[in-house]
Amino acid sequence: MNLERRKLKRAQLIQRIRSVERMQSAFAASEAEATRARLFGVAERTRSLAAHYDLREGDRVGADLRSGKAMRDQLQKLTELSATQAQEAELQSQARRETLGQSDLRLRKAEEKTRELVRTIVAGLEKG
Repeated sequence: MNLERRKLKRAQLIQRIRSVERMQSAFAASEAEATRARLFGVAERTRSLAAHYDLREGDRVGADLRSGKAMRDQLQKLTELSATQAQEAELQSQARRETLGQSDLRLRKAEEKTRELVRTIVAGLEKG
């Protein structure tokens, strides 16, 4: 009986550890998703601003044309950079969601093992 109680305590400890692991994974996945959303927003706003400068037609003076072109070129580079960062954030978010799924699975297994040990102990008590 003492051995079964130790097994149960160990299973409960593993279950608590898995529960904390799952919460940490959920937090990390949430943070990664928030970062991804922010970066996609930045990429979209930068793309929109670049499109606005592409459509400007009021530049008649040479200096305005040069500064407008420089602005468009910089915005194009920023658009590419922000799109790349957003794609990397998407990959990171997917990885975090996969980790969360694995944590959920481990937690469910730990919970099931604990329930099984409780059933075994109860059955042993009923026989004895």
